[in-house]
Amino acid sequence: MNYVSRFDELLDLKALHNWPIKKQLTAEDVNSGRLILSVHDVENYIMPRLPADKSERLSKHCGRTVIDVYDVEKEQRYNMELVRKKNGRYRLEDWDQVALPRDIQAGKGIGMSWVNGMLCFRLLSDQ
Repeated sequence: MNYVSRFDELLDLKALHNWPIKKQLTAEDVNSGRLILSVHDVENYIMPRLPADKSERLSKHCGRTVIDVYDVEKEQRYNMELVRKKNGRYRLEDWDQVALPRDIQAGKGIGMSWVNGMLCFRLLSDQ
């Protein structure tokens, strides 16, 4: 079992350096309604922070679990399903709840952090 500190709960989500997961959105992320997440990010950052029962369900072949996802900028919370595919990749289902209303385009960067039991995210400023 991985030890996870409570440091995540102290993060200032307005600061750009507090986003341990950073991703540039692809056309597939934007158009499919599913956000593809790296195996490394899910298995080394998200899963250790999930409650044990959710982490166990997700780790199974074609596992899935519902998690809370929070849009920091819009202050809106969503329920999305985190799914492990047959090929071992992970994706967040129902991402279109976010992408469509906000008209998020491919190439845009997002940052994600686990805080207070939720996967929080925000769009990152163009640098």
